[in-house]
Amino acid sequence: MSLPSSSDAAGAASRDADNDALAAQSDYKPDLYMTPAEARALLTATRRNRLARFSPYFNRVLGFFHDHWLAIINTTLATFIGIALVTPLAFAAGLTGPASGVFDVFRVFCAQTPSHSFFIAGYQTCLCSRCLAIYTSILLAGVAVAFLRKNRHLRALPWYVWLLGMVPMALDGFTQLFGLRESNLALRLLTGVIFGVTTAWFLLPQIEEAANQEQPAPNPAAYAQQSQREG
Repeated sequence: MSLPSSSDAAGAASRDADNDALAAQSDYKPDLYMTPAEARALLTATRRNRLARFSPYFNRVLGFFHDHWLAIINTTLATFIGIALVTPLAFAAGLTGPASGVFDVFRVFCAQTPSHSFFIAGYQTCLCSRCLAIYTSILLAGVAVAFLRKNRHLRALPWYVWLLGMVPMALDGFTQLFGLRESNLALRLLTGVIFGVTTAWFLLPQIEEAANQEQPAPNPAAYAQQSQREG
């Protein structure tokens, strides 16, 4: 079997360039006289050109998340908690339909046991006391990280310490579930805060470290060898 000559390779590169130019001018419109291979090449070039059009927008979005990830997390948590606390006021104002819909959505994140929940204006909040303590403590820890990371490097908790942070909450919940004892508001809040703080201390520094990692510098020699092989 003979290897393709340099002229064949140049011709293929020329055809690819022609396809890219044709794809840039218009959408994929194969000619009736095209061979199947030429139609596939034009389709590929058209798809590549369409993706290239959106590439700057994708880069901007990724860059925004990279630069503002902590603010996004904190804002999301603040909105989440705020909706959970405002929904009872919506019930009180007579907005039963929208408030019921929001309350049902929050059931995905919380069991919403009435005896374990706060009530505002006579209506139950969307999150029980323990879940409210967890999410609020993560939010407060995120706000603290936003200030502390400017002056010091934050180290993440080891995974086993994070698991230990679950133990008080698990003991409090399961002993009550099996009827061994009855929990109370103070314990639910305390165990929720312990788990929320250890979760934030375990995850947020890791995200911060990953966001600050720089790409390794390219190896000029390896790049030159790769270019020669491709040429």
